[in-house]
Amino acid sequence: MGDALDLAVVVTTFNSMRTIERCLRSVKGLAKDIYIVDSGSTDGTVELCKEQGAQVVHQAWQGFAKQKAFALSLATTQAWVLVLDSDESLEADLQSGLRDAITRATPQTRAIEINRKMWYVGGWINHVGFPDWVVRCGRRGALRMIDRPVHECFQADGLTVRAQGICRHDSWDGFCDALDRGAKYAKLSASQRQSSKFPVISATCSIIAIIFKQGIMRRGFLDGWRGAAAIAAYCIGRFASTMAAYERNR
Repeated sequence: MGDALDLAVVVTTFNSMRTIERCLRSVKGLAKDIYIVDSGSTDGTVELCKEQGAQVVHQAWQGFAKQKAFALSLATTQAWVLVLDSDESLEADLQSGLRDAITRATPQTRAIEINRKMWYVGGWINHVGFPDWVVRCGRRGALRMIDRPVHECFQADGLTVRAQGICRHDSWDGFCDALDRGAKYAKLSASQRQSSKFPVISATCSIIAIIFKQGIMRRGFLDGWRGAAAIAAYCIGRFASTMAAYERNR
């Protein structure tokens, strides 16, 4: 891998023992410093992070966007910062791709996108939800958080390039976990969604669009049962968010 870059990695955690070790090991040797922002883990996450050499800061939960923005603010001395969720980790090709993108960055380059791929119950989902390019790396001061209740994202203040390789996304610990998360996100997003007068019809149309896009256009049918499970979770989540917005406005 070579010497560590002038790079800080920041990760937000809460009871993240299932995935945090893989996350931390995937950035060792790449970054000079690793900062963990933990919101009260009780499962050993904090202790494991310290054992792996990360600096741990406690921060009470403020919401997805504010928590990430606080984590980003900790990287005050490094030239570059990479923001990860605790269920994300860099595959070997992305480790090399990020190193190459940062090393070759021109003065005009402000940020780097990485490509996430879902890992689900022991295997890759190669088509549903993929590719999934997100801005997660940037020069110090170049990233701005777009504050949303859920599906928050970073925006760069200038030229953005892409790093080759895959970021493994261990989002769901099985289908029931996917449904639990979908219900949680549906409640959070309801506050910003416009209610439909005919929620069932609206949700049905959205579900048809999801199946067409993910199952056919992105060839999700090639992902077998994993792809079917992911599409089903997306559809149930969309139905839940539509109904939650309708119920909230009533």
